Amino acid sequence: MNLQLPPLKHLSKQIHSRLLGDLPGTQAHQRMEPVTRKAFLNIRHAVPPRQSAVLILLFEENGKIKTPFIKRNIYDGVHSGQIALPGGGFEKHDNNLINTALRETEEEIGIAKDQIKVLGSLSKIYIPPSNFDVLPVVGYLENTPEIRIDPTEVSEAFLVDLEHLLLPGCVGKSAVKLQNGTMVEIPCYQVAEYTIWGATAMILSEFIEIISPNNPK
Repeated sequence: MNLQLPPLKHLSKQIHSRLLGDLPGTQAHQRMEPVTRKAFLNIRHAVPPRQSAVLILLFEENGKIKTPFIKRNIYDGVHSGQIALPGGGFEKHDNNLINTALRETEEEIGIAKDQIKVLGSLSKIYIPPSNFDVLPVVGYLENTPEIRIDPTEVSEAFLVDLEHLLLPGCVGKSAVKLQNGTMVEIPCYQVAEYTIWGATAMILSEFIEIISPNNPK
């Protein structure tokens, strides 16, 4: 099985073209959907979902294409301590969700938004526990960035080699503790000591299908 990706300047063109077409969406999301999600979908929130966006940011480092993830701070909330993509909620001055993803990335990990070249966006995904609609945006950098986290926003940031996410052994299952203390087994991507699950894993599932060298589209 060929898992090698082309250089970023070629991959970025492929991604841009693919994002203009039909997206795998729900089919790809379901492969990494936690068993608890269906129950959460029955929750009726008193207000409409808040709009938000996250960024899959690609750049080359030592000949490898990498993307940053963040670990959220511990707080009294449903996503406390989780691994996520840089991003957050829409603000009026953003004008659109792409700008939201770029602004939040600059705030959280210190990468200037005017350096990021946007390739497009993936399928929106709803996060029931926190009542967010999330637009995953894809972009790239022409240079290797210096990542500087804002500790008031995140506890740490780490880089993942994109080809690692294509390895079959990267996908597995892990037991996680929910906010109510319940332990459940969920599908995840395992990267070193980091377990990527939930909406972030569902977003990655769609992105990986798009960039996979074995995807005929």
